[in-house]
Amino acid sequence: MQHHARRLTPLLLLAPVFVLLPAFARSDHEAGAAHLSQFGAGAGPSVADGVYRVLDTEGTFGQSNAVALDRPAEGAFEAVTLRGRVRVTEGGDGGAFLFLNTAAFGRRGPAPFVPSWVAPNLARTFAVGIDVHNPRNEEPFSEWGNYQGLPQREVSLHWDGREIVKRVADAEFRGDWAPFEIRVQHVSGGADVSVRIGEAQVYEHEFIAGLLPYEMRPAFGAGTRGDVATQFDVAELDIAFGEPAAPRRPPLHVDVFNHVLTDNSKTSFEVQVDLPPANWAFGRIILTLDIHDAGKDWDEWDRNGHLYVVEEDGTKWDIVPFITSYRRECHWEVDVTHFRPWLTGTTTFEIAAGTTFYKNRGYMLSVALDYHHGDALLGEQTVEPFAVVPLWHTTAHYRNDENHFADAFDEQRVAIPEDVIAARIATTTTGHSQIGEFTPSNRAIVFAPEASDVLATEAADASGGADAADAARHDSRAEAQRFENTLWKTDCYLNPIRPQFGTWKYARAGWAPGDVVHPWWIDLTPQLSPGETASIRYEPSPYDFSQLPEERRPAANEVGKASHVVRSYLILYRAPLDSVPAPILRVTNVVGGSAADKAGIKQGDYLASYDGTRIDSIDALGTAKTTATDAGKQQVAVVVYRGPERLELELATGQLGVNLSTR
Repeated sequence: MQHHARRLTPLLLLAPVFVLLPAFARSDHEAGAAHLSQFGAGAGPSVADGVYRVLDTEGTFGQSNAVALDRPAEGAFEAVTLRGRVRVTEGGDGGAFLFLNTAAFGRRGPAPFVPSWVAPNLARTFAVGIDVHNPRNEEPFSEWGNYQGLPQREVSLHWDGREIVKRVADAEFRGDWAPFEIRVQHVSGGADVSVRIGEAQVYEHEFIAGLLPYEMRPAFGAGTRGDVATQFDVAELDIAFGEPAAPRRPPLHVDVFNHVLTDNSKTSFEVQVDLPPANWAFGRIILTLDIHDAGKDWDEWDRNGHLYVVEEDGTKWDIVPFITSYRRECHWEVDVTHFRPWLTGTTTFEIAAGTTFYKNRGYMLSVALDYHHGDALLGEQTVEPFAVVPLWHTTAHYRNDENHFADAFDEQRVAIPEDVIAARIATTTTGHSQIGEFTPSNRAIVFAPEASDVLATEAADASGGADAADAARHDSRAEAQRFENTLWKTDCYLNPIRPQFGTWKYARAGWAPGDVVHPWWIDLTPQLSPGETASIRYEPSPYDFSQLPEERRPAANEVGKASHVVRSYLILYRAPLDSVPAPILRVTNVVGGSAADKAGIKQGDYLASYDGTRIDSIDALGTAKTTATDAGKQQVAVVVYRGPERLELELATGQLGVNLSTR
């Protein structure tokens, strides 16, 4: 039916108006009714000929309108795809598509009020924002970050009250009708999200940690702000679901650092923690890193931050480098599954941030790990990351055009084991000094498989000389593969930690204030030659200032001060070997003389099963004990893990006499 909305008086601008509309299109599930809501100025949303006009056509400023649909299907699903057509014009502010969590926002009825439709941050809800208003502004400390004048067609992903990532679409979609598709595919530890609008594939398999299956219903909304307005129309909306969601086991949680505060006298903290054995099966490991509000003790500058894994001999490997913000709290969830070989057993960590000379100020930091159960995947392949090979972990100095960082990077020769099925290189780099930080630089990594020493030895034996061995290596050497990259990050102004109290918006060499340093990933799998040796070279290029007028070219001594902090690791994968489902409940105390004590259970053991039932919670243990007692059993089998060792014990039914924790 046609909706004839009335204009609201100023006193009613925040009072919503709801109208029931026909059901939207669906592909394989029944759809509910649609509800129109008006929260701001203007004539309100309307529908005609199957087109939802979320904003009125008068271009009124201060609008805020929404359309919400009743629950289209009961339950949660492994995949959800929302598609249709959208028409957004240039101007502002923009709109959003919401996957409303029915547990938080009900199975039917109107959409909730959203303060900003280009920042649709709702609890326990996934959303996609479309922002067409970020005008160019060159003031260093303004809230507007687009000093480069990049296109105002930004698409953001939001989960559980936070913006996760924001990008500029690489193809124009504003102005005319454009097809869109939003696909959420749940995986271990979260979801892979793909978003396409018109010709722009803005996101493809973008992983969002913690986005687990939930019952949802779709909604969309839009608003205008200030003295700008846009158009936001939606048509041919369609939703499709995958298979019903399988139950998820809660992750195994490990606290590493809890609100440690650095200052000029103590810029780092070290801790030793017990991590799960290597043979426990985990599909993904998520590291959570927080910078908390430290009040008067908070350093206001952007400093290098490091999270190290520390070996017994004191060698440190920086696994999640980060840059502190200009006094804004930060929360990051980082996939560190590739470091699984280092995240097992008794492990020492060090976290560092701050300086030794600045005003007794520093940073309050927390770190935790969540091990999500299942099989690790690389694409469609089930894998086990079994080796991390450090390639370069250094600070490279430019010095001059003839050196240009090069003396920091020795060629690496790595033996590739026979059982390797995949390999990747992860490289994180940050540039420093005025030139090193604010100048792009080109670099390459070259990978070349070589003949094995066995083949060379055979050739030498057959022909009787070292020349034959060298020739054998040369003849069997595969063509070198060169992977090129420019160290330059232009999207600092879209960092979700914005605005900040400093020059947060400017492009930099590989990093942004208030962000973790994101790796340059190289997939070497197509070039692998298992059982042979490979050489790996890092080849930086000299700076090129030839396009600048001579009077603007930096002096040689300034260029020579540039430095790059580089951490590069080769990750090797194989087919999983002897992995077992990981238990969750840890024994934190055993009462002397109890059934558990008599059976040999010790503090630090993990409880895996009770009388043949897997135990993932204290409630599940209580149910299993009651079932065994009701069945008249006097003794039951209990499986515990002591590190990687599996123990099957017999103990009396009833109270175990232990304290349990999920860590």
